[in-house]
Amino acid sequence: MKFDEAQRWLDQADPQITRDPSITKQIDQLKAKAKEGTLTRNGAAAWYAMVQELRRLADYYERDLIRQLRSDGMTWAQVADAVQAQLNSRQAAQAKWKRLIDPGRRTTSGDMQRGGRKKGTPSQPTVADAQ
Repeated sequence: MKFDEAQRWLDQADPQITRDPSITKQIDQLKAKAKEGTLTRNGAAAWYAMVQELRRLADYYERDLIRQLRSDGMTWAQVADAVQAQLNSRQAAQAKWKRLIDPGRRTTSGDMQRGGRKKGTPSQPTVADAQ
């Protein structure tokens, strides 16, 4: 479920929660409802979607932060020290964040299927077909 869809579901289930613009406060309210035992299935699905959105946003902001620090000329060790990552070596910092800033990092449009051949393309002839 996407975040916008979760907000719509949550608005239908409990409009009072969606009045607060803070995602974290909405999540806290859903957690309180779960503790009370009044959380609906739609509320649980919305809660899960919000947590996923927080993870996505955290990755997005972390990537931009690391890119900015590296483009400002910081070494990997300085980046780790600046964000207090408590990594004990330059190699550990590079291993943790290099994938985030690699300009050749693969990006996808989301419309590709995993494995197999693309739909509508003929299969490669086999040796048995040639005989």
